[in-house]
Amino acid sequence: MHVPLPTDGPARERRSLNGRWSLRLWPNPQAVPESALTVPADRWQQVAVPGNWTVQDTGDLPHYTNIQMPFEGPPPRLPELDTTGVYRRTFTVPAAWRTRQVVLHVGGAESVHAVYVNGRFAGYGTDSRLPSEYDVSAHLQPGANELAIVVVRYSAHSYVEDQDQWWMAGLHREVHIEARRQAHLADAVCNADLDVSTGTGDLRVTTHVGFVHAPTAGCSVRATLRSPQGRAVAVAVAGADVQPVPHEFAQPYVFRGFITRHHFSVAKVSPWSAEAPHRYRLDLELLAPDGSVLDRTHQLVGFRHVAIRQRQLLVNGQPVWIFGVNRHDHHPERGKAVTEADIRADLLAMRRHNITAVRTSHYPNDHRLYDLCDELGLYVVDEANIESHAYNTSLCHDPRWRSAWLSRGSRMVERDRNHPCIILWSLGNESGFGANHDALAGWMRRADPSRPLHYEGAVMHAGWHGGLAATDVVCPMYPTIEAIREYGHDSAGHRPLIMCEYSHAMGNSNGSLADYWHVITTTPGLQGGFIWEWKDHGIRQTQPKAVGDGGTVRLAYGGQFGDEPNDGNFVADGLVSAYLEPHPAMREVAWVYRPVTVEAGTRRGTLRVGNRQSFTGLRGLRAEWELTVAGRVHRRGALAVPHVAPHTTAIVDLPCAPPAGDAEALLTVRWFSRTDQPWAPKGHLVAWDQIALRRAPRRRPASPATAGPVDVRALLVSPVELSLWRAATDNDGFKLMPELRQRFHVGGAALQQWLDAGIDRLPAEQLVGHTCREIEVPGGVEHHHVVDVPEALADLPRVGVQFALPARFSQVRWYGRGPHENYPDRNASALLGVWQQAPDEPPYLVPQEFGLRTDCRWFELVDPDADADAEPDYDPHRGRTVRVDALSPAALHCSATHFTAGDLFAASTETVLRPRKELVVHLDVAHRGLGTASCGPDVLPQYRLAAGRYRFAYRLTVVG
Repeated sequence: MHVPLPTDGPARERRSLNGRWSLRLWPNPQAVPESALTVPADRWQQVAVPGNWTVQDTGDLPHYTNIQMPFEGPPPRLPELDTTGVYRRTFTVPAAWRTRQVVLHVGGAESVHAVYVNGRFAGYGTDSRLPSEYDVSAHLQPGANELAIVVVRYSAHSYVEDQDQWWMAGLHREVHIEARRQAHLADAVCNADLDVSTGTGDLRVTTHVGFVHAPTAGCSVRATLRSPQGRAVAVAVAGADVQPVPHEFAQPYVFRGFITRHHFSVAKVSPWSAEAPHRYRLDLELLAPDGSVLDRTHQLVGFRHVAIRQRQLLVNGQPVWIFGVNRHDHHPERGKAVTEADIRADLLAMRRHNITAVRTSHYPNDHRLYDLCDELGLYVVDEANIESHAYNTSLCHDPRWRSAWLSRGSRMVERDRNHPCIILWSLGNESGFGANHDALAGWMRRADPSRPLHYEGAVMHAGWHGGLAATDVVCPMYPTIEAIREYGHDSAGHRPLIMCEYSHAMGNSNGSLADYWHVITTTPGLQGGFIWEWKDHGIRQTQPKAVGDGGTVRLAYGGQFGDEPNDGNFVADGLVSAYLEPHPAMREVAWVYRPVTVEAGTRRGTLRVGNRQSFTGLRGLRAEWELTVAGRVHRRGALAVPHVAPHTTAIVDLPCAPPAGDAEALLTVRWFSRTDQPWAPKGHLVAWDQIALRRAPRRRPASPATAGPVDVRALLVSPVELSLWRAATDNDGFKLMPELRQRFHVGGAALQQWLDAGIDRLPAEQLVGHTCREIEVPGGVEHHHVVDVPEALADLPRVGVQFALPARFSQVRWYGRGPHENYPDRNASALLGVWQQAPDEPPYLVPQEFGLRTDCRWFELVDPDADADAEPDYDPHRGRTVRVDALSPAALHCSATHFTAGDLFAASTETVLRPRKELVVHLDVAHRGLGTASCGPDVLPQYRLAAGRYRFAYRLTVVG
């Protein structure tokens, strides 16, 4: 597996075979007739390559499973129905190519594939996520050539590609042919290291020169290293003599090339890091004996050094925070066939939200991802295409699979090792821990000692202090906060802990992200982790309806294609939708991953500014402060900040003091980019923090100006009622497939407890003790509630009330946390302020609880018809605002949507939801957190609703 060199020079010409291909499917490989390789295919179905046939209306559909295989085992048993596709197209080669080596490149085919040229077998590939190349020179003929690629959907190798994603099929990456002349540059291995003590870059280049026929003597390679600005900083020429093959080999090798080596030492190099991704260009030229150029290519390199010392993962001698996310290849319409534009869009969205590290879960990605991570600045854990989850403790020990382990890991390293973005090699995912892993780890350490190794299975099966041969980092999945804290304080731990997966983002999730990062940033030995995962895997699907109706388009999950067995919506667990729309939790991610922090200083009247970056100061950001009093902006200005070195803090004076009085006073500091960045324009909001200068007073809020004789109760379309139920989140329990909890040994237990207690269907007053006292006030009424929750109902979804208003109340305004959706254990990113917007729309693929705003001092439902008073048929109820003032406690958790909890819970997918005309309002004195129990820890105790007495009061009035 060689790095795909750019075709800069005269020795290689490349022609794309992407586009429309003919395709026909058979039920299994045995059913494919030999004639299918050569007979005319003009009446076959036309499909796109790259593409998955499973999303191209072929009748063979996607299939989703997480752990279980989509067919019965054991390995290597295959199903009788094993759809096999024959791809066909013709291509012509120029006459000049007949004396050259012609290579066919198949970028990726799921699961395995065989290549035939003009009916003759040319080769066979078994790794669906790495390229396969075939010398087809001997199979070519003048004029048109018939190419057939037979792709089998399932194979023995499917057992080691059992990842949590859709099972697809087809040629999902690029296909091209390439002609290579007699002498050509075949490969270049570039090890660009950095001496962190002197700042000197050390580049060692090993160039492989290939020959189509007998080697040509006297060739040499000229290497020119150019700075990021394009200036040549070093030039060297190296040659090598062709060495004869020793005769004692029983099976003599055919010598087809030689190796040259170059060594560059560059003083005061500009290093590569995610913060400053400086890249140098290495130009390589193959020279004939007379000095003429036979071939040329180039490689972009970054000087950087990766090491582990004193429980820290170091890049260029400095510890780096792993602000990471796991990423699958996925597009809602093309499946695994992602384009460079798709990949770039993913990475730009990550950088906009302060994500600076990617784990390629769970296979090597298209090579363009690594180019883009080099360019944009993201650290990468490159993961081998090995996951035997359904046979997690057996195949890793089985010698029959050893060659697959070694091939998949070694070919990944050989393809990707020139990329500075890659800081760790991963041996795969969820495939146990056995001799096959140790064998692969040994090969990797010898082939590339410049990078540490990563493998979660080693610490899962050998303990957090074990598995030393296979992993240099402790990389658990979904540990509790307390577990990582204990590891950090355990003197026996000598490796850094970086969670390979945490904070499972299924539906309304990612509770306690800020709690994780409080512990991570204050505990030795902890450096962050990779959130699971980046994107929902919904697939666009049109459901037929009545004749003449275009049907309903939805994003489908497991089981909605008739795929059995399946694991339902467990595939919808991303921070963004399948179309890259950020879910509300992305604001919390951006906040916990922010590069700069501000908090109150230990000395009165000061602020502490912290730089969480490893290599750069804060000159690329500008800070603005804003003082609000009782939610209204009082003053604002620019914050003067001194130089703050990486991983240090500085004390600055408070820019202003709050005015006299006792109203709540808050200082918000926001950081914006000073210049345009590839992912965002100048002025992009990068970080924010809020400091309480004066807490809200413990007194009743003043009565607002009311709307004369209008009584708020006359506006309600449903009365104020006690509410305990919420539409269960995916973390509360799997409403669609409750059996997943037993199957995966994950998932929340709360939903089943609530259903057993009848919380979803019984009147709340039958379940808890409740009294309500009402006090008449001008324009409305005060409600004083007392709710007694018995021990049997501890850990309720919520304690509060609900009511509904007419549809014309189309705006929501509040003084509380916002502007985005937030929950008690996911509101660190939400600023206290006065916000206004339309009611939220459901953001999750499977409908569930959404739209809450926490810590609301007051909450208003607004009818924006301000001209109602001037209309001839004046209605005194129109153009009004219904206002809720929290009395005791001083803040409530509030939401306003066009859906009841029952509507949301009954819906299996967003397309079956129908918004109500009325606006449904919830006011909660307590609301259960979100946690991550769909795959990980449940809600922490401090965010649960204990049994006992809940008292709360609020004023409900109409204001003009």
